[in-house]
Amino acid sequence: MIMEQTSVKIMQCKAAKKGQLTIDCIGVGVGVLFFDRIKKVGVGLHVLAPHSATPSPPNPAKYADTGVLHAIDVLGKEGALGNPVVAIAGGAAMEGSSSGVSMGVKVVGAVKEALSKVKLQIAKEDTGGSKIRSIILDIDKGQISFK
Repeated sequence: MIMEQTSVKIMQCKAAKKGQLTIDCIGVGVGVLFFDRIKKVGVGLHVLAPHSATPSPPNPAKYADTGVLHAIDVLGKEGALGNPVVAIAGGAAMEGSSSGVSMGVKVVGAVKEALSKVKLQIAKEDTGGSKIRSIILDIDKGQISFK
């Protein structure tokens, strides 16, 4: 039997209620996965930048500050109860980047700040370094893994 696959690309936010929810090719940006274990609803968010210049950008999934709020809204619309398990990955420093604080570190910090503001804690994290990552949620088993 083939498992249903939902893939979240860069600057997207998607929900799934069965199968696998995957955020692929996470580099400098950050993948944020929200999972309601009781309702079996997952939402994947792949942000690229820390902060939006406006409170309502055309694509809220591009920014950590607006993307986290957008993803929580999507989760609620899918019937989630409001206390999701949260996992994040990404924030890689790309080769050849200049010294100082990398964009990846800034995006990770902005995601953590946005989650803190809505009182959500990170259960699993794989950030920093220089590798490209993926987050995979098996909704049926309730398992989150990094690749």
